[in-house]
Amino acid sequence: MIATLSHLKPYIDRTNLQAITVKVGLTVTLDVNIIGEPPPKVTWTFKEKELVSDDTIRIDNIDYNTKFFILKTKRAHTGKYVIKAKNEVGEDTAEVEITVLGKPSKPKGPLEVADINKHGCKLKWNKPEDDGGSPVEYYEIEKLDPLTGQWIPCGRSTEPEATITGLQEGKPYKFRVKAVNREGESDDLEADKSIIAKNPFDEPGKPGRPELKNWDKDFVDLEWTPPKDDGGAPIEKYIVQMRDKEGRQWVDVAKVPGDRTVAKVTDGIQEGHEYEFRIVAVNKAGPGEPSDTSKSVVAKPRFLAPHIDRKNLQKKVMRLGQMLRLEADIKGEPPPVVTWKLKDAVLKSMDRLKIENEDYHTMFILNKLQRSDTGTYTVIAKNDSGTDQVDVELQVLSKPSKPKGPLDVSDVTAEGCKLKWNKPDDDGGEPVDHYVIERMDVDTGRWVPCGTSKTPEADVSGLNEGKDYQFRVKAVNSEGESEPLETSIPTTAKNPYSEPDAPGKPDLKDWSKNHADLKWKAPKKDGGAPIEKYIIEKKDQYGKWQKAVEVPGNKTEARVPDLVEGQKYQFRVKAVNKGGQSKPSEPSDTLIAKDRYAAPKIDRTNLKDITIKAGNVIRLDVKVTGEPPPSKTWFLNKAKQESGNVLTIEVEEYKTKFVISSATRAHCGTLTLKAENSSGKDEASIEILVLDKPSKPEGPLKVSDVHKEGCTLKWNPPADDGGAPLDHYVVEKMDTETGRWIPVARTKEPNMVVENLVPGQEYKFRVAAVNAEGESEPLETEHGIVAKNPFDEPGAPGRPEATDWDKDHVDLRWTPPLKDGGSPITGYVIEKREKGAPKWIKACETGPDCKGRVDNLDEGVEYEFRVKAINAAGPGEPSDASKPIIAKSRRLAPKIDRRNLRDITVRENEAFHFDVKIIGEPPPDVTWVINNKSIQQTTHRRIQNVPYNSKFFNDKPERKDSGTYKITAVNQHGSDTAEVEVTVI
Repeated sequence: MIATLSHLKPYIDRTNLQAITVKVGLTVTLDVNIIGEPPPKVTWTFKEKELVSDDTIRIDNIDYNTKFFILKTKRAHTGKYVIKAKNEVGEDTAEVEITVLGKPSKPKGPLEVADINKHGCKLKWNKPEDDGGSPVEYYEIEKLDPLTGQWIPCGRSTEPEATITGLQEGKPYKFRVKAVNREGESDDLEADKSIIAKNPFDEPGKPGRPELKNWDKDFVDLEWTPPKDDGGAPIEKYIVQMRDKEGRQWVDVAKVPGDRTVAKVTDGIQEGHEYEFRIVAVNKAGPGEPSDTSKSVVAKPRFLAPHIDRKNLQKKVMRLGQMLRLEADIKGEPPPVVTWKLKDAVLKSMDRLKIENEDYHTMFILNKLQRSDTGTYTVIAKNDSGTDQVDVELQVLSKPSKPKGPLDVSDVTAEGCKLKWNKPDDDGGEPVDHYVIERMDVDTGRWVPCGTSKTPEADVSGLNEGKDYQFRVKAVNSEGESEPLETSIPTTAKNPYSEPDAPGKPDLKDWSKNHADLKWKAPKKDGGAPIEKYIIEKKDQYGKWQKAVEVPGNKTEARVPDLVEGQKYQFRVKAVNKGGQSKPSEPSDTLIAKDRYAAPKIDRTNLKDITIKAGNVIRLDVKVTGEPPPSKTWFLNKAKQESGNVLTIEVEEYKTKFVISSATRAHCGTLTLKAENSSGKDEASIEILVLDKPSKPEGPLKVSDVHKEGCTLKWNPPADDGGAPLDHYVVEKMDTETGRWIPVARTKEPNMVVENLVPGQEYKFRVAAVNAEGESEPLETEHGIVAKNPFDEPGAPGRPEATDWDKDHVDLRWTPPLKDGGSPITGYVIEKREKGAPKWIKACETGPDCKGRVDNLDEGVEYEFRVKAINAAGPGEPSDASKPIIAKSRRLAPKIDRRNLRDITVRENEAFHFDVKIIGEPPPDVTWVINNKSIQQTTHRRIQNVPYNSKFFNDKPERKDSGTYKITAVNQHGSDTAEVEVTVI
């Protein structure tokens, strides 16, 4: 006996009470479970009215379950359905929303036709009262073709109105419209009567001839009179048409409202073109006849102040004798009067000048230009609207006039003299580039060049002492040479003085590596003329005397620069006056070019940072300058260095050597050289990096997480990386039975998970650090470990059961294993195989919950499943195999295969049968009816129903067996119906 509650308040299972949307004509099925004690009474209501079974609705109530069917849904079935379960303990109520989608009802009338004209009209109607449960997407409009009598589409609209075009004038038309949603088209709403496509009025007559009221280069103003006949409808607008007189085509250029008879035309107007115009009136019937053509007009200003085109009136630079030609276009209305002026004097054609003026153009020609023609010419254009003028600057180029005198001669010597003159009064229009100076020996009478000058003065040299000379000078510009300006009397070449005596021997006052400071005494005699300068010469021990520097004559000391350090030099001095150079002084004492006092300076050429491998030689050879020679000391990481086992230090006056014969990591750091003398100090440093293998990793080498196949190692990086970054660590293991070390793996980090150990074996481990220089000494574990688990694999889970399935997946559940092996269950592995197959295949892994879904199954295939539990030791034993499960849909509305349901005709007593496949889950219930009546089975008329198949047999048909045979398949997810006609003759 099963113990149950005798009193339990009703509860409706709402699992299957989800909102449903179906199309008209389909079946709705609801299967609802209900709990409660005693079994509750169930009622269904719709729109507050209790429902009972009828032709379209069927309600099947049994204890703890109710089934609700709507066999052929209609739009009226849309709404909220309420299910109530009630017993003596209480009641429960649930709702389900059912939406039945169908075509919309036809649009609501009337279908109004308005604004009829010869080519179209406007239609208007109302939206349908029922949109079929889906929004109306558009309305389809059709017209009755008067020629064919057929309804043809003439438009679509998303709103309940439309403008129809494309009608033929004078033809009768009728219209209809239907609403369209996703489910299809509604019935048609048809207009009550036909219409005739015609206008209610005619086109207007032609307007008056347009008159030209005003114009310019870019517009024309027109005026006209309205047409005498407006065609029975107001003039809506006027169209202004224009054509270029050189062309033939009329084009629309403006539109004006019907209440105006003036227009300004700007579009398409091109300056200088001649145009004609006409006007077209437009009313509702369309455009009328064009007006008569206007007079032609040229697009140009009617009143325009003068404007002279300056393109050819720029500044002119001409040469003597050339012809000047100036031309200019002139705008203005009326055509301006043109006048040419020079310095306020009006010019007219005469002799070399020709002026030609015509409408909108002027030409000015001046032949055989002269320098006197240079000036500013003005052209003036004037009319009633204003004045314009342009200045044109003319410059006529020629040779300059001769330089302006007198030509003065001064500072005469035996070899030369100075000349001075004034600039020419006229430079010829081009700047004087230079002057050409010539001389004439009075004895020969021949002029020869003796120099050029940019300024009106010159120094003449190359004269012969005692000779008499005449001089002349000519100005030169880009056009040529002027006439010459000559001296009035000859000049004799002779000196008024002689050379000075030699200066005193120069003394060395100071010096450095690149210069020497000298001092000397002036000559005892200056030769009758002031000392102008001193020339200091130098000579190295292998060279010749050469000029070094010059100083003014009022100084008796000088600095000689640009000496070469370490070279030996002597110096001497020459005095110079107008008479020439003196003899050289006695040479100075010999000087070595070097600093007299110099702070130390370390030559850093060989002092570069060093990176070297251990055991190699470090050699530094460094020059150190300074006066007096500085001391030199080496420091490594601030510690003073002296020669020893591997270190050798050598010190000379101006250099030092530092040699390490075998470098070690102890030599890494900052190496500093310090130099010092009475004039200062200097120091220079470099970095030394000695590369070597790393030291061994820092201990301890820890072993953790030991199990039968592996463990985890951890250690610390080495204290010294050898100067190069660690590349990796090498880990090795030793089986204590063999005593042989073998590699395990490499790792970048100071830890590693070791795998593939042999269960039960004892192992030791060691690790070495590796950089680019090699491998360190190894760090070894202090004692060995045995490869074994701290726990075991779990036992077998319970046999899996299917809780849900579909054509491509199965949901399973199972019970956990009785033994977890000492470690928590972390997940499960589900395996599958086709029924009868020997091999199990991994299907998926799940978490620790005892359930899982297997996806990617092949529809129709029968599968078995088993489960393995997983803990830290790995997967355990598999469970027993599940019952075989076919991958198929669990919830599927019925679908009848109609391929064997074809209409047939048979004779009486000629056996026939139908063999029909049916899909659906769970397997549908199948019924057959003939002409909507149940079939009574007999010995010769029978029905065989098995899951997914139904057979109907009639071994001896009679005439009364003719009719419509209907097969219906129903399950909790829906229904399907098919029909076939049978005729018995």
